[in-house]
Amino acid sequence: MKTSLNELQLIEDFLLGNTNAEDKVLMQARQILQPDLKESVYWQQKTYRLIETYGREQLRKEIRQVHQMLFTAPEHLSFRERIQQFFSK
Repeated sequence: MKTSLNELQLIEDFLLGNTNAEDKVLMQARQILQPDLKESVYWQQKTYRLIETYGREQLRKEIRQVHQMLFTAPEHLSFRERIQQFFSK
């Protein structure tokens, strides 16, 4: 299955909500009439979800690293103490 760049752009606009109502309805009708297009939309949407999940996991990893650094490194002791004061009141 080969997908043209124009078709990929149409799918991307459709999935990201960058289309007006008429184009959205037209795209939905094309998916009914063209099973290959429907499959392409499905896989593009699945790809977006995987990328989003990966990005979230990377962000969580970075946040954990920053947390670990701020709450264990000796040079951040005063910061740690100020944060603990907020939660001890």
